[in-house]
Amino acid sequence: MDSHPLIDLSEHFLSLQNLSKSTIKSYRICFKYYIKYLDEHDILYATTGDVIRFRDTLRRIGHSTYYIHTFISALKGLYRYLRIHQHIEHLDTHYAYDIMVQIKHEKITRHVSKTPLTLIEARQLLTHMKVTRKLIYDYRNYAIVCLMLTAGLSGHDIIHLKLTDYQIIEDKPALIIKRRRSEQTDIVYLSGGTTEAINDYLSKRHKKNPYLFISQNQTTDAGHLSRTFFYDMSKRVFKQCGIKEKHITPHVLRHTAAHLNLLRGASVESTKRLLRHVNIESTLIYQDYIKKMNDHTEESIESYILNESPNNLGEYHFWHFYLL
Repeated sequence: MDSHPLIDLSEHFLSLQNLSKSTIKSYRICFKYYIKYLDEHDILYATTGDVIRFRDTLRRIGHSTYYIHTFISALKGLYRYLRIHQHIEHLDTHYAYDIMVQIKHEKITRHVSKTPLTLIEARQLLTHMKVTRKLIYDYRNYAIVCLMLTAGLSGHDIIHLKLTDYQIIEDKPALIIKRRRSEQTDIVYLSGGTTEAINDYLSKRHKKNPYLFISQNQTTDAGHLSRTFFYDMSKRVFKQCGIKEKHITPHVLRHTAAHLNLLRGASVESTKRLLRHVNIESTLIYQDYIKKMNDHTEESIESYILNESPNNLGEYHFWHFYLL
């Protein structure tokens, strides 16, 4: 198949949009992977069914609801534009119909979409990564995972960290984190182990680059790690550490930081500060998750049906009742 027509059309569409630079960048990434999917399946003009199958593929490989929502938003805008301008710009007649009309946005619900790591899994991850460090990649990845697990940093935070953001503030090692949608910054103080991990990495890094974490092979045009790096890295290190795959995404580590902070007895306010949430409602979903995890209502109902003590459920399973 020759160059897909959507490559030029999507770029023309983006050039006309009054959107933020970050949104344009996100949409461009969405179009890149969507067009790659079409090429791989020899699809020149997609149908509604093709988009649905593409969306289902994103779900299967574990992408979050928010991530898929961005894809759907980008494609809705593109195909709406193509339909409106099909006649004016003499586009192929296949674009006269908006194939996205029947596709609804992903419903974003307030819950922890990815299961956090357990305390044992988190300890296993950090311990294994630390003792198996050999190459500079290993030192970099270990430092990144330490930051995500202990300081609750996101992939976006880490991508944009610069060397100058790593400072000593009030005699404590800290990072200056720039907020996404404002000029405000947050100070994130670092644990001893995380500080040591970053220093170990920097002592082995010799490339001149303003960013704190960089690719050793090829950087993006902007000079920092790519967004796709985190998915590939997390999947690889989870496998190496022997942690069973649970729809792994980099955000699982941030979820784990919040989850373990609450489990150790910290307050919701403390967890809000850890994750730097603007609204506490965003933090409460982690508390709700822990409540649900500790809610043994289902076992209590089973016990009630069998007229047993809940403590004996481990010795007598509900389904055994039907086998007697």
